[in-house]
Amino acid sequence: MEPIIAFFTQWRAQMLTLGPIVAGFGVAVWFIMNSLSGIMPEWALNARGWIQRILVGAIVLGLAPALITAFIALGGGGA
Repeated sequence: MEPIIAFFTQWRAQMLTLGPIVAGFGVAVWFIMNSLSGIMPEWALNARGWIQRILVGAIVLGLAPALITAFIALGGGGA
């Protein structure tokens, strides 16, 4: 059981470092895409579906470790 707990503890620490970067990149790309929709409306209409789903997924996956850590801190960590 200890190796599994150690693995997830190490994974969470790495995701807390990498997650906000991925989420910030997703927000920036989404903002740029929506800003350019006035200049390139055809491209914006074509990319509206799948690119936004990918970006929302990146934002959620990037922020998930931080949100889980915050919820654990609010709940006392189960101890």
